[in-house]
Amino acid sequence: MAQLNPSQRRAVEHTKGPLLVLAGAGSGKTRVITERIRRLVELGTPPSRILAVSFTNKAAAEMADRMIPLVGRERAERLWLSTFHSFGVRFLHEDVRALGYEDRFVIFDQGDGIGLVKEIIRREGLADRAMDASAILSRISLYKNAFLAPSEVKPSGNEYDEVARMVYPHYEAELRRMRALDFDDLVVAPVRILRERDDLREKWRNRFDHLLIDEFQDTNRAQLELVLALTNDERNVCVVGDDDQSIYGWRGAEVGNILEFERHYPGAAVVKLEENYRSREAILAVANAAIAQSRGKRHSKTLRAMRKGGERVFMGTADDPVAEARMVASQIRDLFSNGFRPRDVAVLYRSNTQARLIEEELRVEGIRYRMYGGTQFFDRKEVKDVLAYLRVVVHPRDELSLRRIVNHPPRGLGDVSLLRIEGYAAKHGLSLHDALGQAAAIDGLPEASKRGALSLHRALRNARGAIAAKQGAHEAARRLLEEVGLGVDFEAGEDREAEMRRKNRLHVLRGLERLESSGPVDLRELAAYLQKLNLRAEDKREDDVDAVTLSSLHSSKGLEFDVVFLIGCVEGIMPHKRTTDPKATEAAPTDVEEERRLFYVGVTRARERLYISRPLRRSVRGNVTPLTPSRFLDGLPDEAWQVWEDPNKRQMTFEEIEAMADQILAKLAE
Repeated sequence: MAQLNPSQRRAVEHTKGPLLVLAGAGSGKTRVITERIRRLVELGTPPSRILAVSFTNKAAAEMADRMIPLVGRERAERLWLSTFHSFGVRFLHEDVRALGYEDRFVIFDQGDGIGLVKEIIRREGLADRAMDASAILSRISLYKNAFLAPSEVKPSGNEYDEVARMVYPHYEAELRRMRALDFDDLVVAPVRILRERDDLREKWRNRFDHLLIDEFQDTNRAQLELVLALTNDERNVCVVGDDDQSIYGWRGAEVGNILEFERHYPGAAVVKLEENYRSREAILAVANAAIAQSRGKRHSKTLRAMRKGGERVFMGTADDPVAEARMVASQIRDLFSNGFRPRDVAVLYRSNTQARLIEEELRVEGIRYRMYGGTQFFDRKEVKDVLAYLRVVVHPRDELSLRRIVNHPPRGLGDVSLLRIEGYAAKHGLSLHDALGQAAAIDGLPEASKRGALSLHRALRNARGAIAAKQGAHEAARRLLEEVGLGVDFEAGEDREAEMRRKNRLHVLRGLERLESSGPVDLRELAAYLQKLNLRAEDKREDDVDAVTLSSLHSSKGLEFDVVFLIGCVEGIMPHKRTTDPKATEAAPTDVEEERRLFYVGVTRARERLYISRPLRRSVRGNVTPLTPSRFLDGLPDEAWQVWEDPNKRQMTFEEIEAMADQILAKLAE
């Protein structure tokens, strides 16, 4: 407590009634949250009656680690430290029967949801052409988080909206048939239960004395409704966030939740954390100037640098995006000569398509890099395949997982054979899993397909029986993979990628081995383990790798680096053209303001040095187009920046200038 500044201390010591903590970038909000929890425990609040919600599993785990030295391991382990989704899982394990579900249920991740959407579109013939299933699923997610039932979604002139509206009722029906919930349901379902069941609402409101919600600016409507539903008469709700860093509106986050907190909780105290312990003065001068020009509603705040001095911000131009990438790579090489390490440096961009040129130039320079937010371990196909087998063992009704593995490896159960089996299942009122076990009776099914179906059904049944009898999930899974042709020798000795896939499958088995370190688990315990794996959205980030980080601005949220390169700062990229071109989207002023906040987030990732670059022109198939500087660069204080010269820059030829002038005149004539 002695090392807290006055604002931080006020936030920690306010323990009665609602509190809004406006935590600017780099202002030490995590410390405020952990110190606040410690104070509550010291004042006598039982740890089990404190619910603290973070947005990622990683953040929740870090908070748990920080609490151990503050309150002791035993008390730290009794705190409810979770994400919204993991809280939803714990809630539903207690009260999912209120939805008409059994105790056990399957959790579908985004990949599962996309697969289900594709299957529904194919089966129902809902689209005349190939469509992006993830875009359909995103719309369904927005419907669910707005608490719209399928019958309440209004028709729209947009093709994707219409397909999503038609898919939605089938999607919900399939989830219920398979005893499944998707990630949205983990928040939406508890809210519905708390609204409809007075007894359960009373039970859960009496469960907690204090609620603490981190990153409140990123909450959507359903998450806000969950917080409101859990609030008891004492109203001891503390939310921490920064409306200037609200950048996820495209996935349903509502900045209005933090802007209107005092409307939901009249009389709430407000504490602003404006002392920044991360960035040098010039970096914050640029950040403050950029965000101050916001035309949207915001809580006014000005970051103050606690780390004085440092370099002014470097502002540079390059002929085109290729030259810009070359300039960035060359500057990074120079930084290494001045004592910076690869891990100290990040290149941030608005769109992932901008990364390709940077990657190429870093390779030319021989600079090691990593893509932040790339394919993670549990997103790899071979890992999802093994987990799908295990999910079918635990939940035979999980037809999405079953369809994923039914013909992997190939066993004669392609699309035509699968349609025959599905038809038989529908005719006899069977699940797809049970129909596989009756394949011998299906007319018109080739003998090879019958053998494949029966062998798969037998392998799944054997594994389920072994685990139910507590004979060991690790050994049962190993035998299952051997029986279906994915054993330890599958792909052994092939190319390097095949060997990596083999090792990844073995890694999943080793996870089961660790799970059973204190004894065999049963089906219920294995189901809980698989649910936890499904919730691990940001696994294995390789934070200790000494490499330059390449990241989109959205993925960079929460990170910080000694040196940051913010590239492509031109109109059409920053802000993105989708937010400014009425022909490309139903653009609203709030879209551009979110882009401004995104720029602000990028600037405030830098500790020591910030480089901002932009290309002057772009050439597409010989057509040279001049590029306009981003509006976010307007009005930056002159004393905060300096010119960053490109040593590789060349002068345009007369022919290039003439060609560009002709193109400009032609556009004006239009």
